[in-house]
Amino acid sequence: MARDIGPQMMLAEWLFVETVADLRDRSDAPASRSRYELLGIAPLLRKLLTDRGEPLLATVKRARQEVKTEFRIRPWQAPVGADDSLEYLVRLSGRELVGDAETEALTADQFLAARVGLLEGRDLSAKQVIRYYAHVEGGVHCGDPKEDGQEAMSKMSPVLLGNTTGQIEILGYLGQIVVDALTPLCDSILTSPTIVPAMHSLNSSGFHDHHWTTEYFASLRGKARA
Repeated sequence: MARDIGPQMMLAEWLFVETVADLRDRSDAPASRSRYELLGIAPLLRKLLTDRGEPLLATVKRARQEVKTEFRIRPWQAPVGADDSLEYLVRLSGRELVGDAETEALTADQFLAARVGLLEGRDLSAKQVIRYYAHVEGGVHCGDPKEDGQEAMSKMSPVLLGNTTGQIEILGYLGQIVVDALTPLCDSILTSPTIVPAMHSLNSSGFHDHHWTTEYFASLRGKARA
């Protein structure tokens, strides 16, 4: 069943589905990705969850309150056997962040506030990591550190260039958590998209003529054949 909510919501839904699909591709196997590929995850997470004003998730969710978005993350814990007497500038989680069906389900705000590491001995949240890579290291723009913790993190990035992607891989694991949480909402949109009745009529194949979802499903079939 389609929904008639307005053309602006239709645009938001299209952007949401494409953004989650892009995030899914970029977050697959983070350890095999280049630093630049991983950095491209930051603006996708920002667009979906932390944009000032209204993030894309909040926009789309307005019309689909019944669809659950459950974020399952395992907050950072010191590795077993770690020497806590050593002083670290930054300590970040890796694949152990990604929860499963047994992990407590969180809201988007709770996910963003979850501890994903330590920065100079203080808790570092998922939101801080996303905004640092988006606003300082170049995910959206390369800028001066302005928010809490960003200056300390920026001291490390020039040293790591060309040597390791170990720290920035966290974006891939955060991306996996977000994709899992938002897939039910994407499925809802694709099953029951917003339409403009004057423009989109249901055809004999079960798709809406001249609607973006028809092209989207066609592209999926093309990828499957390839």
